Amino acid sequence: MSALQKFSNRQPWMDLCRTFAIFGVIVIHACGASLYQYGKIPQYDWLSSNLLDSFVRCSVPLFVMLSGALLLRKNKPPPTPIEIVQRIKKIIIPLLIWNIAYLNYVSYFSGQPINWASMLWQAPMYHLWFAYMIIGIYTLLPALQAIFEVIRNRTDLKIYFSVLWISVTCIPVYKSIPLFDLLQQTTLLGYGGYFLIGGIINSNNANKTSTAIWILIYLASVAVTFFLTWNLTTQANTLVETAYLYFSPNVFLASISSFIILSRVNIQENISRIFHWISERSFLVFFMHPPVLERVNNYAPVFNQTLSMLPSILAIAIITYGICLVIATLLRKIPKSQFFLG
Repeated sequence: MSALQKFSNRQPWMDLCRTFAIFGVIVIHACGASLYQYGKIPQYDWLSSNLLDSFVRCSVPLFVMLSGALLLRKNKPPPTPIEIVQRIKKIIIPLLIWNIAYLNYVSYFSGQPINWASMLWQAPMYHLWFAYMIIGIYTLLPALQAIFEVIRNRTDLKIYFSVLWISVTCIPVYKSIPLFDLLQQTTLLGYGGYFLIGGIINSNNANKTSTAIWILIYLASVAVTFFLTWNLTTQANTLVETAYLYFSPNVFLASISSFIILSRVNIQENISRIFHWISERSFLVFFMHPPVLERVNNYAPVFNQTLSMLPSILAIAIITYGICLVIATLLRKIPKSQFFLG
């Protein structure tokens, strides 16, 4: 199959979704510096950061749901152990190389000796937890494919699974349910739930719910995230991230609604090629963006002098994104860089 044929068979909205998601992750990390300064910066600036973070908090679940949409297919047999190992290898080799790079990076700036074994129980850099989580999902892929195949045509089972997953995984973020503790049922697939939901949404072509309704659900969920974070932080006089948690009901609703909205976007072919180009570099951008963001953040005072907080954070995120894309493009010229670096 030619490269052009491969491209024509892609679903452009998936490239758009991945492009938005990686930018959202950068924005979340760009917001962190001001969010943790609650009480030390003007409240308007803190609220601007909170609002922006609330809008893109769905980014990480979007990545997971997109993976589910890509890997969970109708009438597809569960992958074999060899296929699972091959898929994990595509993650674990770049993860190992980036772990080594970040262990050296942290050691250089902290002056602390490197504990090479620490990567077995702790991610060397704050964002790398996501790659570990994806490896965990891939190990569950046969079970997730089997569950998907059973429930995809059963409305009652889809409702049953959704209610159960939300009850066990999402609601306890705010209010624990003692009955689940008593039943010894305190977890249900974790991010594998988002993975399954992504596959189910992608396969449910009969969903006729108006896009306008999903937009309203997304905006309402963002508002809940914003106001809850503001209220909890005000009460504690320090940033409280409970409403930011990816399993919180408000982030869950923002995630599924934004996923559905993005899946319905019609993209012209010339624009879709741009998103495709960015999308193919997104995993590499994900791995490298923290140190680039740190360097760009050094110029934050310059932005803050000419811009208010919200456009300042967006400018920092856009510049970071752009620099990472340039570096990723150069790294792609290295033979087999995709295999080793992601």
